[in-house]
Amino acid sequence: MNLSRRIAFLIAAAALLAGCGSSGGPTIPKSALSKLVLQRTDLPKVFSIFYFGHELMADQTGGRSDTTRFGRTGGWVGRYHRNGSVKTLGPLVISSKADLFKDSAAAKKDFELYKEQLAALGAAKPVDVGELGDQATGVTTVQLGAVNVRNFAIAWRYANATAELELNGFDGKITLAQALALARKQERRLREAAR
Repeated sequence: MNLSRRIAFLIAAAALLAGCGSSGGPTIPKSALSKLVLQRTDLPKVFSIFYFGHELMADQTGGRSDTTRFGRTGGWVGRYHRNGSVKTLGPLVISSKADLFKDSAAAKKDFELYKEQLAALGAAKPVDVGELGDQATGVTTVQLGAVNVRNFAIAWRYANATAELELNGFDGKITLAQALALARKQERRLREAAR
């Protein structure tokens, strides 16, 4: 084989090897699963844990109810709450979730289901979530009652994981900025876990 053919062969082999692998980007290992959601230390001391563990069947809704969808390898959830009154500023209940997949292509499919799920919420209004993960979406809703309750739901994908943050508080006392600040804390956890 002459020199120019060897060089062409080596270039083609290098390009082929570079294209191998599931995504070419960072990957979050399953061993990091419990660290991908908001931890008690990420929140003010007034919050208490009321569930911290593997996602249960009840946590999977709509098109996301199949726990093996797209090669999902696991999920984790952290739920927190605090006491409050109609004068309490900020969230009262916070739910932080993460799902891991074999690769980023599978996580992209799961994120599409999140988009459909959030868009289908009754009277949901889209919110600008800015730059969060590789893809992100968010909505807000208001539950009418004697005292109106505002809900925020933000979902995003980073590498081979999807995440969702849901929080609520009294309407006029909780803001999108507060929701995004918590979402960014969770996003940092995903980035720190990636290899």
